[in-house]
Amino acid sequence: MQQAVYDAIVIGAGPAGASCAVWLAHMGFSPLVIESSGRAGGLSASNPFEDTWNVTAPGLTGEEVAARIKLSLDSARVPVLLNSHVTRIERERGAGGKDQFKVYFGADLPLCARYVVIASGVEPRKPPEWEQDHYENVLVGPGKHVANYEFALKDVAILGGGDNAFENALFLKERGAKSVHIYARTLRCQRHWMKFLNESDVTTGAYTFDPETRQVNGRAYDAVLILYGFRARLQGMEDLGLDCNELGYVRTDFETTQTNLPGIYAIGEVTHRQHPCVVTSMADGVVAAKAIQKQLEQGDA
Repeated sequence: MQQAVYDAIVIGAGPAGASCAVWLAHMGFSPLVIESSGRAGGLSASNPFEDTWNVTAPGLTGEEVAARIKLSLDSARVPVLLNSHVTRIERERGAGGKDQFKVYFGADLPLCARYVVIASGVEPRKPPEWEQDHYENVLVGPGKHVANYEFALKDVAILGGGDNAFENALFLKERGAKSVHIYARTLRCQRHWMKFLNESDVTTGAYTFDPETRQVNGRAYDAVLILYGFRARLQGMEDLGLDCNELGYVRTDFETTQTNLPGIYAIGEVTHRQHPCVVTSMADGVVAAKAIQKQLEQGDA
């Protein structure tokens, strides 16, 4: 029995991947989505706060946006494989002499597709010296684990100089933290955040951090929140030969989202293409879907 060949396999069920898959399905093609976590929505699925930047979903939390993403995938009848980790991708010559891709995941047999769309998103960046370690009361990245943590009457240090650091500092103060101090080697946040904090709450320049004792510059804290930004999630795709920039994000053609590898596209935050957020990620998905549509229809002509 001949194995089915999907028009596109989309890796990641966040806003970018879901948008691409839904558009392809509505245009009459056969996409399939592979998602490493247990639910659709990407980073939105772990965000319990309202996403005020998403003008299409006023009043909705990230988790509620993720639920809408799942509903869109279900309505378009896009098959989604959850808890599936891509281990490798291979190019092969398919029927009719055209290239196609085998996507391996877990212990299952590979799936085949004419095109691959990488929409695997990003993950919080950890200090490289303790990449695999876990320390008590040291929280890495924003999300639900921060929302559920009890900060009341605690001295808290935040490491990082971006918008997330300052936004979370205000959140922790609202949650009753005894003190919140930001340590940033450089400030990358929007200027308006500075007016909400005292200058004494922010230390810029080099600092030392001991995760075992939770000491920053020799001062001990009850909890430390590390917000060093994000990095592209490319597990299982390291050997593809993708062209990435100096920060590890996948480079793509702006008009099509195609990578340096013909037939492989990359969209959303894994590319850091344009002001990464839910809305721009969805737009990326549309660009990729239309580019794949063009290729598929040219091939059938």
